[in-house]
Amino acid sequence: MKRGIQKIRKTQYRQTGRMPYFYIERYLGEGMIIVKTGIVPLAAAALVSVLGVFFMAPAALASPQYQPSAWSSSKIEIAQTAGLIPDDFDARKFTDRITRKDFCALLINSCRIFKYALPGVPESHPFSDEQGASVEQAYLLGLTQGTADGVFGPDLPLTREMAAVMFGKLRLLFQADAPLMDEQQAAQILEDYAQDSKQLSGWARRYMADAYSRGIIAGTGDGTLNPKDYLTREQAVVLLLNLLAYCDASRLRAAGVTECVLPAPSGMHISPFYTKGQVNLSWNEIPSASAYDIKISKNGALAYTARITDHSLDLRTSTTGSADAVFGSDRQTVYAVLEVVPVNKDGDPSVFSLRREFVVLPAAREREMTSSDRSDPRVSGAAEGRVRLASVDVPVWQLSSTGAKKPATITLTVHQDVVEDVKKIFQEIYEGKEKFPIKSCSGYSDRGGTSQHNSGLAIDINPDENYFVARDGTIQAGKLWKPGENPYSIPPGGDVVKAFNKYGWHWSPDMHWSNGADYMHFSLNGT
Repeated sequence: MKRGIQKIRKTQYRQTGRMPYFYIERYLGEGMIIVKTGIVPLAAAALVSVLGVFFMAPAALASPQYQPSAWSSSKIEIAQTAGLIPDDFDARKFTDRITRKDFCALLINSCRIFKYALPGVPESHPFSDEQGASVEQAYLLGLTQGTADGVFGPDLPLTREMAAVMFGKLRLLFQADAPLMDEQQAAQILEDYAQDSKQLSGWARRYMADAYSRGIIAGTGDGTLNPKDYLTREQAVVLLLNLLAYCDASRLRAAGVTECVLPAPSGMHISPFYTKGQVNLSWNEIPSASAYDIKISKNGALAYTARITDHSLDLRTSTTGSADAVFGSDRQTVYAVLEVVPVNKDGDPSVFSLRREFVVLPAAREREMTSSDRSDPRVSGAAEGRVRLASVDVPVWQLSSTGAKKPATITLTVHQDVVEDVKKIFQEIYEGKEKFPIKSCSGYSDRGGTSQHNSGLAIDINPDENYFVARDGTIQAGKLWKPGENPYSIPPGGDVVKAFNKYGWHWSPDMHWSNGADYMHFSLNGT
């Protein structure tokens, strides 16, 4: 099949004036980019879907074998090399709906590639209408169930949400120490990234959101997941190949895969804007990685490389480089790209990487209220900070004794240069869908040391319900942090965090402090 794919690819490019890979992969690439293109726009990479809805007409050869669509042909070829695809898979159109039976065959082939021990075929068959080995092994592994008592329905098609649950369970087999996210995290991710999240069945929501957060699935380009649509055969192959690359890329290399494939980088949480000296980059931890190879480009030129063991790079405190050393001391805006390649325990780089664009802004540039670009209001000490303080009234929601939310106004003391920002931040929280309640809130406080509270550049919200927890798990301040259970606890990615981030303020847990995470604490400079 590999020769056929290569042949049809060359034919299509010749007939269409050699359509570049960039066009196909940006709009049709199912969340992957081939390294040899060298073109990976962030918006395109983050939004092109593993469960895509963009197709090119399949091109069939004269033989009974069918060829995949142009957007998927590279990954189908890789999957064939790895042994993921059954021998007769191309006897049907790749754009046909995949059946439950054929999807189970792909799941079991994935287990073989991953060297996961497969159960033996049972003497007493669980289904009356299907007794194939792949179906029964998938059932025994807990990857699938019947459609009724003793009935499997082998020829029925799969919806995308059904497939998400099945390959999510497969990931849990391979990564027992990386469980699914909780329901609240899943709800927040789906609300943020999927316009049609309400169409997802309750039993599929955590699986779909978990796959999205790990970069295995991305949106379809228009912010939809189309969970009720049927999964095609080529989509199923691409999706499972991405899953295997995420779980342990060395398995694909051992199977003969050498070409570098990049899944969509939706697992990277990087602010789009920074000021000089305040750059802290982070991404989701890859379970199979023992280290990460880092590359940072500045205005198109390589500016920094390193191998690190943590899944964040703090250029404020790094011993191998600083923001000034990487981005220069000039006063120009820098357009930068972070590229992260996971490295396994043997020191081998993965066959996939993560990529994210961001901007580093000069500290003295005029403020723009919809980004973190602002003049730097830091002061030399607490005494100077007290002179430059101002009071600001902001609207908040509070809870009555019956638990009902009621409007109120509180007064904060903050640095005079951030008064307008603070007004806008709290107005957005007040107008947000959550109507997040604020029981206690403070800004300026003379605490000594280097705390941003000394200058009125930090704000604590509901300190009892948003504790400061040290890296060893001990609680240093506050009592609890239970978002979803306690109404005063700040949820990740919620209205409060979004509002502060919009105006350049940082939430402590996102800053990866060496001494712990302060869930009550927001500050302009991340400290």
